[in-house]
Amino acid sequence: MIPARGGSKRLPRKNAMPFAGGDSLTVRTIHKAIESGCFSRVLLSTDDLQIAADGRAAGALVPFIRPADLSGDQASSVDVLLHAVAELAKLFAEEKPAAVALLQVTSPLLSASQIAAAVETFVDGGFNSLSSMVAVEQYPEWMFRVAENYLATPESQAGIVCPTDRIPARYIENGAIYLVRYEWLAEHHSLYDFARHGCYAMPAEDSVDIDTRSDWDYAEFLLRRRA
Repeated sequence: MIPARGGSKRLPRKNAMPFAGGDSLTVRTIHKAIESGCFSRVLLSTDDLQIAADGRAAGALVPFIRPADLSGDQASSVDVLLHAVAELAKLFAEEKPAAVALLQVTSPLLSASQIAAAVETFVDGGFNSLSSMVAVEQYPEWMFRVAENYLATPESQAGIVCPTDRIPARYIENGAIYLVRYEWLAEHHSLYDFARHGCYAMPAEDSVDIDTRSDWDYAEFLLRRRA
């Protein structure tokens, strides 16, 4: 499932804008999802008629327009995902899927091969949930707390002098891919089973998440540099 709202506060209409002189963020993601060959259906969930039309032309299934109560800033990805699966069940009168993927259009450097690799990791690892992540280099061991009088106190006096090779690798979600078994999603209303949650690690240069114009410009720069 690919969610793509028409509204966006920081960068208006970003999901419908041509990216790097080509397809929109939404259409790019649809093409990558189809190219990955992983999914029985690629579904677009949107509240926007233009994005819906572009999605259909790109090959996505767009059987409904997302209702207003699921299209605002406060709408959760879980609710949008559950709504999409419920609508599909009405249309096709079939059993619920074994698992579902959520692909974010704001990660334009995500590739079809990375989608396929994430799905393979999810299946082979026997995970109930998985998300794409990127390694971080801002370590808690090296952080300070700064009081109003500018007094700086390290989070850990031992950690502040800890060499890099002794600090454990840590990752943060990059927002590109989420995978979850439908049974878990429906029962717990969550994309996370922390007892059986997998990581698909992506390079930093593929992990740009577009929220602002600066993010957009940087992602276009990275894409053009590869040409």
